[in-house]
Amino acid sequence: MLDEPTNHLDIESVQWLEEFLVNEAKAVIVISHDRAFVDNITTRTIEVTMGRIYDYKVNYSKYLELRKERREQQQKAYDEQQKMIAETEQFIERFKGTYSKTLQVQSRVKMLEKLQILEVDEVDSSHLRLRFPPSPRSGSYPVIADQVGKSYEKHLVFSDATFSIPSGRKSGFCW
Repeated sequence: MLDEPTNHLDIESVQWLEEFLVNEAKAVIVISHDRAFVDNITTRTIEVTMGRIYDYKVNYSKYLELRKERREQQQKAYDEQQKMIAETEQFIERFKGTYSKTLQVQSRVKMLEKLQILEVDEVDSSHLRLRFPPSPRSGSYPVIADQVGKSYEKHLVFSDATFSIPSGRKSGFCW
């Protein structure tokens, strides 16, 4: 699960992360405002909305297009059904007292009773609330380093450093 993984990364780091996620990761849940990043790494988008789950096996941008098309199709089908219901109710009202149309009126009343009303997915504006249990305390000295060093290829930055950082302390390193 990655929450805004590209924040504070330079372009090269974002490219490396994208490549890693595409080639090495088996399953990733990503929360990000970086649409290009999301498009580059996703092959499947799952929408959970209004108590329903829709599974799109496409990247995020294509999902947005397909979701818009789905809602337009739902709205069109809903409008057509509402028009048919109104016409049927008008027919029933008009001919309910006419003896020659009694069977047709009864048939249409039964049809309306059995009709499953279509719904149009609304835009879900609710908020997802996840709660994670507090993590256990890491100890009195969460960082203990003994004879560590750093180099870039042949350039030695430092070596044989030994230090510890007690719990609750904040430290920064400059060289």
